[in-house]
Amino acid sequence: MSSSWVVDVDCHEPQAKVEGWVVDMEKKLEDAEPRAKVLRWPKHCIFRVPLRFKMKTVDGIASSVFKPQTVSLGPFHHDDKELKPMEEHKLRAVRHLLSRDHADAGRVSKLTLGGLVAAVQKVADELEDAYMDLDEEWRGENRGKFLEMMITDGCFLLEVMRTAAGKESIPKDYAHGDPVFSSYGIQHIKPFIQRDMLMVENQLPLRLLETIVAVEDGTCPSAASINSMVLKFLEREDAPEGTGLGLHPLDIYRTSRLKGTSQIKSNRKVLHRGMPMTRTTKEVSVVRPERVVPRSAWKLSEAGIQFLPSNTSCLDDIELHNGRLYMPKVEMDDSTAYRIHNMMAFEAMHVSTGNDVTAYVLFVKDLINSADDVQLLERKGILEHDLADDDNAVVRLFNSLTRDVSKNWKSHLSQVRQDVDHHYRSNRLRVFLYEAWSNLKSKYFRSPWTLLALVTAILLVVGDIMQAVYAVIGYDPNEKGKPKMN
Repeated sequence: MSSSWVVDVDCHEPQAKVEGWVVDMEKKLEDAEPRAKVLRWPKHCIFRVPLRFKMKTVDGIASSVFKPQTVSLGPFHHDDKELKPMEEHKLRAVRHLLSRDHADAGRVSKLTLGGLVAAVQKVADELEDAYMDLDEEWRGENRGKFLEMMITDGCFLLEVMRTAAGKESIPKDYAHGDPVFSSYGIQHIKPFIQRDMLMVENQLPLRLLETIVAVEDGTCPSAASINSMVLKFLEREDAPEGTGLGLHPLDIYRTSRLKGTSQIKSNRKVLHRGMPMTRTTKEVSVVRPERVVPRSAWKLSEAGIQFLPSNTSCLDDIELHNGRLYMPKVEMDDSTAYRIHNMMAFEAMHVSTGNDVTAYVLFVKDLINSADDVQLLERKGILEHDLADDDNAVVRLFNSLTRDVSKNWKSHLSQVRQDVDHHYRSNRLRVFLYEAWSNLKSKYFRSPWTLLALVTAILLVVGDIMQAVYAVIGYDPNEKGKPKMN
């Protein structure tokens, strides 16, 4: 930068002083985008949730939908005092795993801590890179602390999932009354660990679990087996063979809720509806730019659009065909807010993840304006919930989920939304007739008295019409002007 530019900036300040802060600023600009940090950005898949997401509320109350409440997994909540009670159980999990006999090259041997550390250390760089903004207390000279945490958390999660898999899978070396690793203990703690496993800040890379299992078995497990073990614990269907290793539990849970892992079922569903087997790329990618007017489920139903359940539970399995809107059946409970909030946050922060869950939430939000819309979707077999309060709780939930969320106009569901709007606007006569019939039903058919009044009014009108018709028929113009006979 030239001295003349510096003088122009502030001619009242000495030139040497101005040049000094300019040099400092140039140094800051050079350090503002370090290459090593930029190269790690695409590798990050576990994030701290920004404040703008944490400002949202559920049912009007500030909610800790991003904070684990039972167990910390990974570095971001490791020192949380409220989660410390679970640390002793993590160490017990490592101790029991190391004390068991394992098959190694056909021989029975015990897994050593040194062997486990050596294996995890080989993938330490990959594990570190998974976490964005990982503090220096875990890096460099402190890598040993990071490896210890990875091993204890990874072994704990493996032991919990194995215990929950069933009686035949429960390790026999735990005491009968174990508060965690027994059939009784896991029954009570499993729902809370499931919820914490789906917090975007509370994730373990599945590469870690794969590494520990490989050391145990003496051979590398398939990616599908690791994915399926986690999905089974989260009460989802197994991952199909041939799928790649997921990033972490939240990633594969989100994927299991979308059509990507159930394309065969989706194709069967499309065939069942009489639609083409293959959806063309043009159908998905071409998006009309016009603004879509949100219309509630009741409004669309009055216009003749029928709501029918899809053949899968995939959130993005939504299609409009011949005036029929196929939507997946979704069950909502107290954990729904946690799961959806974290999936949406993950979509917003991970560079290689789409916005399919966010698009689904925005789609449903447009349909649900009142408790009447919720009841309609319930009757159609599309929505089921056991939320406290009443159907208005569902309305409040979707309002909170979509607060300050920008609409993604390039998703498949945004195309469906526009197709629904186009169908609504292109059938004016049909919409008028359906709305007129709907208004008639809602006004006169809700009680027997209003129905009786309507029928009476119709009979009176029909009687008047018939009387007028008979009068016209009985009228003889030839008799006009004739003298009356006395």
